[in-house]
Amino acid sequence: MKLCTSASFRAVAKSSHIIHTYHTASFQTAAPSTILWWVRKLGYYALTRPHPRADDWVILLDHTVKIGSKKLFVILGIRERNIDFTRPLRYEDLEPVWMSTSAHWNGPFVRDILVRLQHRLGRIKYAVGDYGSDIKKGLRLAGIAHVHDLTHRIALTLKTLYADDTDYQTVTQRLARIRQRFWLGGAGHLVPPAQRTKSRYHNLRPLAEYGQQILAYLDRPDNTVSGEDTFRDAIAWMREYRAFFLEMDEVTNAVTEVERLVKRHGLSTEMIAACGERLATISTEKGYHFKFDILVYCHMMLALPRMCDTILGTSDILESAFGKYKNYVSCNPMAGITDLALCIAAFTCPLTLEAITEALESVREEEVRQWGRVFLGIPLLRKRRQAFSESQKCPE
Repeated sequence: MKLCTSASFRAVAKSSHIIHTYHTASFQTAAPSTILWWVRKLGYYALTRPHPRADDWVILLDHTVKIGSKKLFVILGIRERNIDFTRPLRYEDLEPVWMSTSAHWNGPFVRDILVRLQHRLGRIKYAVGDYGSDIKKGLRLAGIAHVHDLTHRIALTLKTLYADDTDYQTVTQRLARIRQRFWLGGAGHLVPPAQRTKSRYHNLRPLAEYGQQILAYLDRPDNTVSGEDTFRDAIAWMREYRAFFLEMDEVTNAVTEVERLVKRHGLSTEMIAACGERLATISTEKGYHFKFDILVYCHMMLALPRMCDTILGTSDILESAFGKYKNYVSCNPMAGITDLALCIAAFTCPLTLEAITEALESVREEEVRQWGRVFLGIPLLRKRRQAFSESQKCPE
């Protein structure tokens, strides 16, 4: 339940108590701390179990956002022969092969980790990740082909198109003022969506949809609902940006089409041709720019790993695991990076009775604690407690 839902550890414990109350079979309910240890043990089991040596490993790698002074570096792997290009990747398709933290990541450090991995796994055929300087240099030094993650590549393309666009800047600023002005009024149901701080340029779809909806709203006869007349007057300036929103709508539709094809079926010559067909009707300047940039990217990435007809083009499944992990620790941000990070590995563990039983019976709590001390270091909360405990001691 914990690994498959967003329920908290306490909620899972309460749910087990409810099931125990109404179920005819008798079993002992689990405490939140017990469930927490189960997740850690499953993650440790998935991370440390032997992996087959082969010459067709594909890895997904990335850092979490900085928590305290450290970043968590995670590598998930999959054999190329096991990739199903009829659907997107699932957690259970992957195997966790590396997880550690450091305050200072650089190219040689990442290279050393990748070299150690290749000694253990065999040949890494290619890696999928963003173009962070340390990851990019580490892969180059290790001699591993680097496929730039499609999501990050599209975000960079959209940033190039809109970051310095005066219409975009004017529209977003004025919409932010409209949202602030009408959020608590009678037209609160009409206010624009909040602008994201992170990944702003890859999340243009809500803005494009809102623009189309408001323009259609303004084209209809005036509404007499209380509060809407003032809003209509305040938002009327958007008519001047009709072409801007039409262009953004075309670009975001193109993004959706490319992502749907590549993320589901991988990157191949057939998918590049399919993307070209889907983007054939583009008619705006930014649409042409996006189409050219993405098709060039697709051809460049497909040419990197030799003897591959179809390759993975996205590491979204790893980003999803990071998101779930952040949800786990969101209630206690001071905890920092702890051995609960093993939940990322636990997501990939097959949740069968045999696998769970083997993990819980074979892994000891001291092994998990020792792994945390070696690969993660001292958590923020423990440092805080030590600092406050020492500061409260009376001077001799």
